[in-house]
Amino acid sequence: MSLALPGALATDRLATPPPDRPFARFSPPPVPTVPATATVATGGGSALTTGSRQTLDARVAALGEGVDVGIAVQDLRTGTTYSHNGQQGFPAASVAKLTVLTMLHLRAEEEARDLTAAERARAERMIRFSDNDVVDDLYARMGFTDGFRRHADALGFIGTEPDPGGSWGATSTTPVDQLRLLRALYTDEGPVPDDGRAHIRELMESVAPEQAWGVSAVASAGDTVGLKNGWTPREANGGLWTINSVGHVSGQDHAYLIAVMSDGHPDHAAGVALVEELVTEVVTAIESPDVQDDTTHVR
Repeated sequence: MSLALPGALATDRLATPPPDRPFARFSPPPVPTVPATATVATGGGSALTTGSRQTLDARVAALGEGVDVGIAVQDLRTGTTYSHNGQQGFPAASVAKLTVLTMLHLRAEEEARDLTAAERARAERMIRFSDNDVVDDLYARMGFTDGFRRHADALGFIGTEPDPGGSWGATSTTPVDQLRLLRALYTDEGPVPDDGRAHIRELMESVAPEQAWGVSAVASAGDTVGLKNGWTPREANGGLWTINSVGHVSGQDHAYLIAVMSDGHPDHAAGVALVEELVTEVVTAIESPDVQDDTTHVR
């Protein structure tokens, strides 16, 4: 399925979104000391030189000044990867729903069964419309906190932690772990069965139009886009907003996995705008590394 996306949505469509569940208990875990980089999917080497990476690092840092941001991107054509604060922990917000559904499929595989009609109906509401009310039941069905940890190991997560009290919304995760999740869904690697991957991608590629922002900023007409976003103001952070976007963008000559996590925005619209600018900056650099090498101005 293809999600027709022109890029960023108009600001007035983003001004008053319903908030995700609050995260009063969130405390970011320590950044792991073991390097965490996504496995290269295809040959061809990196398109980014040392100089272009340094220039891009400076651009991303400048764009994210004043807020906490992390981004991880992989070009599936060449295997080129880039990350900035890729191992830093962030509140997942509704991005956690993508993990919940993936783990539900893993649990069903363990039980040698398909998802039930009721589970599929709840999954559709959870991913396409980001409905909070259906998630608790699916979280319990996939094994609650113990199931989360077991399936996290199977997915290769190293920096993602469930809330000890069982609040799915208080999950903490990293951009690199979200890239690992996307690889499990958009390549034939990993433990997710084929029918499960197809089901999850179908939902990601048909989200409600008002939620089709974020990684879609780099989509061209006719591209296939699958994404899941998360957004919420957090009392624990003075009411500042968490804004996350993870997903896949592919077309005739490009295929990207992208995960952006951020916290500390003054409002939803400002957070979405920054996330989309970061995505555009990184993908443009990967597409045109020589231009980045020749550019010294940092915005």
